Amino acid sequence: MSLGEGAFALRIAVLGAGPVGLEAALYGAALGHEILCIERGEIAAAVRSWGHVGMFSPWPLNVSPLGAARLHKAGRDVPGSGPEAAEAPTGAQYAARYLVPLSQDPLLAGRIRQHSRVVAVGKRGLRKGELIGKAARGDHQFRLLVEDATGEHLEYADVVLDCTGTYGTPSAIGAGGIPAPGERWLGDRLIRHVPDVLGKDRARFARRRVLLVGAGLSAATAAVALAELGAAQPATQVVWAVRRRLALPYQPIADDPLPMRARLHQAANQVAERAAAGGPLSYRPATSVDSITAEGHRLRVRLQDDRGTGTEEPFDEVVGLTGYGPERDLYRELQVHECYASLGPMSLAATLLGQSGDCLAQPKPGPETLKNPEPRFFILGAKSYGRNSAFLVQLGLAQIRGAYALLHKDPALDLYAAPAA
Repeated sequence: MSLGEGAFALRIAVLGAGPVGLEAALYGAALGHEILCIERGEIAAAVRSWGHVGMFSPWPLNVSPLGAARLHKAGRDVPGSGPEAAEAPTGAQYAARYLVPLSQDPLLAGRIRQHSRVVAVGKRGLRKGELIGKAARGDHQFRLLVEDATGEHLEYADVVLDCTGTYGTPSAIGAGGIPAPGERWLGDRLIRHVPDVLGKDRARFARRRVLLVGAGLSAATAAVALAELGAAQPATQVVWAVRRRLALPYQPIADDPLPMRARLHQAANQVAERAAAGGPLSYRPATSVDSITAEGHRLRVRLQDDRGTGTEEPFDEVVGLTGYGPERDLYRELQVHECYASLGPMSLAATLLGQSGDCLAQPKPGPETLKNPEPRFFILGAKSYGRNSAFLVQLGLAQIRGAYALLHKDPALDLYAAPAA
């Protein structure tokens, strides 16, 4: 399918070349729009950074019908077809077998700009407080300040799709969701993404004292790996701090349709159970980080329980896997209505309010929930969920369909239901 007779092509800036960004760029290019996809690193940089981690969802949930059709047309392998349909890829497999080949599609040739950072997005000739909530703001192009190796320059677009995700903006380690004293100054000395404990990062953790903070699935992944390392290297010591008072950190989902997730829940709970009997890993519920200071080559951390009792302890490494959230400075000059709790776009956040934390049980909100007060500005993908981590690629594909249906004013528009152009 392409633009119909008499239609005009929009210049669409897609921010981010991750799973949702690449799919959104391909969808727009297939419709005949002028696409510029801007990626601050390499293609699928965030996915590659957790390449050693297995996904919970199998291949078919991470491949779009349009993407599969384009790969097939190019004579490339379509992952997830046949016997491997039930397999869940690692991040590295997902990037190498699907995302990178997708980025090389002829429809996207010359349209992806890597190693370029969008510093800010505004409106040409308008400030944030002008034409408040007016459709007339849509008559003004977006003005993007972009920085690359050559310096800063401007790009203009009729539509902006913010698909930058949240992985680059980890939440604070400190108690109450704000940085602990010393946290900001330590910067990259603290580990904020899932390390490859049993692979390339092994030497950083073996026979050392490690603090792991967090109770999400990233923390579960790290806890299981650190426990395995501790069993192989008995001199390794791990303290796993979880802020809530929970005998076991995870409540398994009944009849979980994602076996990999179910296995991780079980394995992490077993790690916490074994901690009670002693060993290399200590599980500490109701414990938060009160402060962190550098002490030579080590870190001194004050840990505090929910009754206010604190201890100061030395660690070689601090792994803070406390979740991620949207980077909002990017669109501070645009009219975006945010949820005060999740920081996601308000209409979508209201639809998700009170829903199950199970990513497969999330609703697929209609296109109207994607709208912002700023016309033609859409936040898609994980970033649209704000601090809510219950996101799957399939939800992002539904958002892409919805955004383009709104742009074309055609509710029936669906490139995922028809053969690709």
